[in-house]
Amino acid sequence: MSKIRNKKIKKTNILLGFICILLAVLLGFILVTSYKSEQKESRHLSEIADDQQSGIEDYEAVKERAKELEEVSSEEAEDTEDIKSKNTEDTKDTEKTDTADTEDADKTEDTKDKTTAASGIVCWGDDLINGEESNTYSYMTVLQKLLTDNGYNMTVVNKTLQGGGTLSMMKMAGVSDETIQSYITRHQQAANGAQLNVTETGIRDLTEEQTTRNDMDCIPVIFMGYYGGWNHDPAELADQQEQILNTFQNKDQFIVVGTRPMDGSVTSEALDQVLSQKWGEHYISLADVTAQPSSTYEAQQAMAEAILQKLQELNYISKN
Repeated sequence: MSKIRNKKIKKTNILLGFICILLAVLLGFILVTSYKSEQKESRHLSEIADDQQSGIEDYEAVKERAKELEEVSSEEAEDTEDIKSKNTEDTKDTEKTDTADTEDADKTEDTKDKTTAASGIVCWGDDLINGEESNTYSYMTVLQKLLTDNGYNMTVVNKTLQGGGTLSMMKMAGVSDETIQSYITRHQQAANGAQLNVTETGIRDLTEEQTTRNDMDCIPVIFMGYYGGWNHDPAELADQQEQILNTFQNKDQFIVVGTRPMDGSVTSEALDQVLSQKWGEHYISLADVTAQPSSTYEAQQAMAEAILQKLQELNYISKN
């Protein structure tokens, strides 16, 4: 019994010893395998570290290169911007020069046009000095002398009528027959059958020389109404003056002179109030210029002097 038991214990010890050997071998195998694995992992990690270091160095190199390129691009951009700025300034300078040249050209053209428009003075309306004496004492003759004496190379054209009414003057200027007839009809209606002065309805027979317009580029001086033709209505006289003014090419440069009619039907004050309001700075009141009757030599002289002064004030004439 004891032998059997000892035998079993011996077998068990042998088996346990064998198991311990197997476990020792297995543990050794595991240790060797683990060591190899760790060595492999260590080499792999080392390779990764080397790759990362190389990558970092490459990245730093790339970064440095990018910085250099960025600086070069910045310098090129600054140079380009400077060039653009300079080109812009040059363009602005060129535009300013072109603008200045254009403005100078416009001014030259304006001056040229103004000189062309002021090539002469034309007197329209009444000649209050009858006969040959008009060639010496009328305001037209005196005005021509004043212009010449003061250094103005301008001709005074005479488009006046002696003893004529305003209807004849409009006809002479080329105002339409329909317009003139409308004035005549209104005069007749206002008279209501009463006798009218011949100048209120009649139109003088005019020569071809009188109706020929050789004054279209001149500055008109309109002095009309002394002998009637405007139904004693200053507003109608102003309208008839405008009819003649409208026949000119340049309607901006003109002078209107007013005097009370010969029959005294309208006072100087009433006439001046309407005409000065109508024509503003272009208007000359003969009553303000002289106390002498308008048909006197003295009044004609004063009238010519006032017209010259007005031409100068309005910058219509020059000595060039």
